[in-house]
Amino acid sequence: MPDIKYIPISHLDESVMLPLMEEEARIWMTDLCWDYSVVQQILLSFIRKKTLPGYAAFNVSDNRLVGYIFFLANWTKGSIGALYTTPTTPPDKAQAIADNLVELAIACFQGSSDIRRIETQMFPFHGQNYARIFEKYGFRYYPRVYLVRNIDADVSEKEPAAPVKIIPWDSALISGAAAMTAESYRNHNDYEILEDYHTPASCENYLRGLITSPGCGAFLPDASFMCLDEHGLPCGYAVCSRISDGRALIPQIATHPAWQGHGLGAMLINHCLRRLRTMNFHSISLVVTQENSRANEWYRRMGFQPCREFGAFIWNRPHFS
Repeated sequence: MPDIKYIPISHLDESVMLPLMEEEARIWMTDLCWDYSVVQQILLSFIRKKTLPGYAAFNVSDNRLVGYIFFLANWTKGSIGALYTTPTTPPDKAQAIADNLVELAIACFQGSSDIRRIETQMFPFHGQNYARIFEKYGFRYYPRVYLVRNIDADVSEKEPAAPVKIIPWDSALISGAAAMTAESYRNHNDYEILEDYHTPASCENYLRGLITSPGCGAFLPDASFMCLDEHGLPCGYAVCSRISDGRALIPQIATHPAWQGHGLGAMLINHCLRRLRTMNFHSISLVVTQENSRANEWYRRMGFQPCREFGAFIWNRPHFS
C-alpha cells in the first residue's frame, strides 16, 4: 500500500491527530452512545508530551491521517488500548490499514522478551474484522457481547431470602471486595481474558482503576452498591459509571461463589436501576463473554438485549503460558 505511511505517534503534533480522533469520538457516540471524548482528552495530553506509544497511518495522496493504534506496557504485560481507521473506498483498504497497524503493535510487544502477555478488547467499527489478524499471530479470540436495557422497571428475578445488608459503595471495603472478586473468577472463563482477576492484589488495582480512571466511564458512587454477609464482609457488589448523558454502564458486577444463584445479583442490579432512575438515566449497559451461556441467559431474562459484538484477544508467550 505505497500511498500509506506508518508514523510513530510520538512524531506527530496534537493538531495532526485531532481530526481523526474527533471522528472516532463521533462514531463511538453514534454506534454505542458512549462519550469517548473524555478518554481522548487524556490521550491528547500524552500526545502533547510526545509520550503516547503507537502508530498512525498517513495517506500521502490526500495528506491526512486515516488510522491509528496506541499501546502501553506495564512490566511484563502489554495492552493495546485502541484501534481506529476511517472508512475508505474500497472498504478492504481500511481493513488492510487496520491489519498493518495491529501488526506494528504486536511486533513491538512480541519482539520484547520482557513482555509475557498481551491483552486487548476492541470494538470494531465500519464493519471491520479484527479476529483474523490477531489469530494470525497466535492470539486467542474470545467473542464478547455489549448488552443494553432501558431503565424502565426493576428486574423480575428473585431476590435473596437470607439476611444480607446492601450498602452504598464503600471504598474502605475495597480490599474485601477484591478478595471476593478473585475467588468468584477462579474457575470462570473471564479469568483467561483479564489477568487482573488472577489475584486479590490485582483485583484491587483493577477496582481502584474503575473508580478513578474514565476508561469505563465516570464512576457513579451514588449508583454503586455492595452487599455484606452476616460477618460484615463483602459478598457482592455492582459498580456503575456514566458513559454519556442519560446512559450508564455496569463495568463490573460480582458475587461470592457461595452466594451465586441465590438472587444477590438481581438485588444489586435492582438497586442500581432504582437509583439511576432518580438520577434521570434512561439506559444501562454491560458486557458479557459469549461463551458464558449461563450469564448470557441470565442477563437476557433481566431485559438486557444484545447491541454489539466485539472481541477480547489474548496472547501468552509460550514459555509462560
